[in-house]
Amino acid sequence: MNKFLKNNWQAIILLILALLTHFLFLSYPAEVVFDEVYYEQFASDYFTHQYYFCNHPPLGKLIIAGFAGVFGFNGGLDLKNIGQMVGGAEMFALRFAPALFGVLFVLLIYFLILKLGLSKKVAFLGGFLVLFDNAILTQSRLAVIDIFLLFFGFLAMYFLLCYKDIKNNFRRKYVFLGLSAISAALSFSVKWTGLAFLALIVVYLLYELFIKDRKNILLKIVIITALPFLTYYSVFLIHFGILTKTGPGDAFMSQGFLKTLEGNRVPESVKPSSQWQKFVELNTTMYATHANMTATHPYSSKWQEWPLDRRPIWYWSKSVGDKVGNIHLLGNPIIWWSVLLAVIYCISSLTFRNFRKKLPAVVYFLIFGYFFNLLAFIFIGRVVFIYHYLPSLVAGILLLSILFDKILNNEDGRNIMGLSKKDSNAIYIGFLIFVFLVFILLSPLTYGFMIPSGINSNYGSFLNLLLN
Repeated sequence: MNKFLKNNWQAIILLILALLTHFLFLSYPAEVVFDEVYYEQFASDYFTHQYYFCNHPPLGKLIIAGFAGVFGFNGGLDLKNIGQMVGGAEMFALRFAPALFGVLFVLLIYFLILKLGLSKKVAFLGGFLVLFDNAILTQSRLAVIDIFLLFFGFLAMYFLLCYKDIKNNFRRKYVFLGLSAISAALSFSVKWTGLAFLALIVVYLLYELFIKDRKNILLKIVIITALPFLTYYSVFLIHFGILTKTGPGDAFMSQGFLKTLEGNRVPESVKPSSQWQKFVELNTTMYATHANMTATHPYSSKWQEWPLDRRPIWYWSKSVGDKVGNIHLLGNPIIWWSVLLAVIYCISSLTFRNFRKKLPAVVYFLIFGYFFNLLAFIFIGRVVFIYHYLPSLVAGILLLSILFDKILNNEDGRNIMGLSKKDSNAIYIGFLIFVFLVFILLSPLTYGFMIPSGINSNYGSFLNLLLN
């Protein structure tokens, strides 16, 4: 036991801190916050079996509903607007799955960085940055689905690294490639933007094909096509198997689709759709909804604003007497700005041979992942928000971790920056402290704590000065 603690104390500290930050005050506020108005209602509909329509795939809502059911939640919600009161027990149940995945995500990043071949010290840094980013924490303390996309997407990257590292065990190697493909499919079964993770797997396999290994091409093609499709399709079969009654989503679907639902009023002459037809129709309707979306939003933003932590979203507000509580989706600016600098440095370094030789090959992969996630939002016309940047942010945190590894790894008493071990450790500890202090400063806007209105006004002025 002592040996286990000695070897894993960094991960244990991250686990304890993650449990505290995610689960303390989880049922507060006992009111609907921002997009919870949709996802909590959709989760509730699984218990009443009433068909709903959402323009995202079902997996995120299924996970929320599944874990909520463990805590005795049985549906029956009728949510209309943000701020609507819901019982504290119900809120805890509905927010439990995102909070749990938020905790697991911190540990996943820690072990992913170790899998990159970096030190435990640097892995602790990466997990620490994910843990104390206010935006990631906010999205994993509410009943919304982005944390599932992040978790499964970066789990796919972890399994891909496992696949890459195995040399002489054929079965084990391709099991990990299959797990990577399935994890990527689970990511885009939450939101279609998770397709970026499958694209990263494809890019790596193309690299293998042309540079390293041309063996087993057919097997690789089957794994990265058939497994993701079967996974994605299976999620919809579960979705259809639960939503068996007519409901609020009827207006979006054809008569053949509705014919398969209990309580339908479709003429007898109409032929019910098969499961495959329902799958195709729902995905087509989801795509059309995205493509035709013209609505605007006061807190929407442009992709070029995200790396600077611009345009945070005002999620929730409440006044009680002379106190005010607010929740904002706002990143920790120290982390976000450091990530941007790391991305700029890595791109600049790739143009100079001497610097390029000092960076591992995985830097190319992470830079591609950072920008590939942004690519869709560069050309997309519909309203988008700052939380769409989170996959790129985490890829940037991995890049930043690699740079810190170069700062902390000393050769002959000095590192690539010419710093002594004492100085590099001081930078490391100072950076952690600075990140934590800014997290604490912004935490009332992450947790929605009630604070005096005068202090709240100062917070507003501070945010305007900091981010605008």
